[in-house]
Amino acid sequence: MPSTPDQDFWKALGAVEDRLERRLRFAAWLTAALAPYGVRPVVVGGHALEFYTLGDYATGDIDMVCTDLTAVKRVLERAGFRREGRHWYREDLDIAVEFPGSTLLGSSSRVEAVAIDDGVVYIIGKEDLLIDRLNACVHRRSQEDCRWARRLLLLYGPELDWPYLRTRAHEEGTLKELEALWNEVQADNDAV
Repeated sequence: MPSTPDQDFWKALGAVEDRLERRLRFAAWLTAALAPYGVRPVVVGGHALEFYTLGDYATGDIDMVCTDLTAVKRVLERAGFRREGRHWYREDLDIAVEFPGSTLLGSSSRVEAVAIDDGVVYIIGKEDLLIDRLNACVHRRSQEDCRWARRLLLLYGPELDWPYLRTRAHEEGTLKELEALWNEVQADNDAV
């Protein structure tokens, strides 16, 4: 019996050894599968951080925000995913995806569209991801998140939209810490 295009896709996806690439290809597939429902999922959290840090950060799942979880359920069940707690999981692909919310914490106009093969993945903007990590750094006293906020500044500092970033940090009560981290990064760069 010949395989279907869907079976060919899943087989090829399972053969992708690099986990980040496999998950990005899956996210592009999911984005296309949800398009007929008028839904545009956005990658957030650790998977977005893994993408922007070029794989330096590693996460076990994909966090996405999506406005229609009924459509997500329909699409993922048809694709052979099963629900385990808060995650949708497909063991043969080693892919777990979670939808922690339906509202993007940040600006939808800053979401970045990333071309993956013939598809696209929408990823939270760098500034909003940085604010997310900075919030965890300051409000939850997470030194790990402080480190990742600093890493994002190191990688992207000069290209960030600083007026937007400062406004968001002021609103979140983290402006002082943002400025301190940025000064550290600049001092480190000057020392090199």
